[in-house]
Amino acid sequence: MHCPSCSSSAVLYDRVRGESVCTRCGFVILDRLFELEPEWRRRPGEELERADVTAGIDVTQHDLGLGSKFSVPRNVSPSQRACLRRLRVLQQRSRVSSWEDRSLREALVELDKLCEALALPKGIKAEVSVSYRRARAKRITAGRSLHHVLAALVFITCRARGLPRTENEISRALVARFGIKKRRVARNFRKLVKLLTQQLKLKLPRISTDNYIDRFAPQLGLSRTAVERAHKFHKTLPRKFTQPKSPLFSAAVALYVSADLASEKVTLQKVARTVGVGISSLSKNVVRARQLAAKG
Repeated sequence: MHCPSCSSSAVLYDRVRGESVCTRCGFVILDRLFELEPEWRRRPGEELERADVTAGIDVTQHDLGLGSKFSVPRNVSPSQRACLRRLRVLQQRSRVSSWEDRSLREALVELDKLCEALALPKGIKAEVSVSYRRARAKRITAGRSLHHVLAALVFITCRARGLPRTENEISRALVARFGIKKRRVARNFRKLVKLLTQQLKLKLPRISTDNYIDRFAPQLGLSRTAVERAHKFHKTLPRKFTQPKSPLFSAAVALYVSADLASEKVTLQKVARTVGVGISSLSKNVVRARQLAAKG
């Protein structure tokens, strides 16, 4: 670029003012220019960094993470800190001005606690948040327990993503985290799962037995050899034995038999309690599975 006044090529672009200025004669060639590149900033004692880097939209927040937040610095006077604290309280209240925002924020906070109790990743929490918003829009959650709806959506999402989380695990998390009675959870859980899958048109795929074996083997303290034997033992069982049973129950049978074959001390009671199946039914089917394996 050349200066139209003195034809000099010594043109400087001022990023602060957004101007192109000739350094020879001082003529302002262009002004009010927009910087299309990313904004950079440098804090005292820190390296140059991008100023426009944000977390983006967060569906796990009631306001999608677009609300502003600020902290109270300590290098100000006590009166100014008190004023800033009052402003922060008012700002937090303004983010949830309506009852719908307050109820949605409460639901997402409870969802965060449930996902933390089940050790679920943030991706699962985000999907459950989206499903819960859809259920609210269709008025499915009206008149139903918040914790039961969240538990059902967590179960459906985990099944859809191939994460082996059982009904018993989710029920125990609700009882331990929120103090809900186990009998009440068991009565409403499956009804809500069926209702939500139908109304939201969600798929509920079947978790394989191998996934359940890998899920509960570390909890039982089994070695790698025992886990490999459990997979092989399950594949040797005939289809007429495994087809009518749930994958969870078949995994419990394979885990106990493989632990016994590997000479690892695991009791029937421990397997039944860890996996969440009946001990009497497990004992009968272990005997039957051994007989079928011996014939095969």
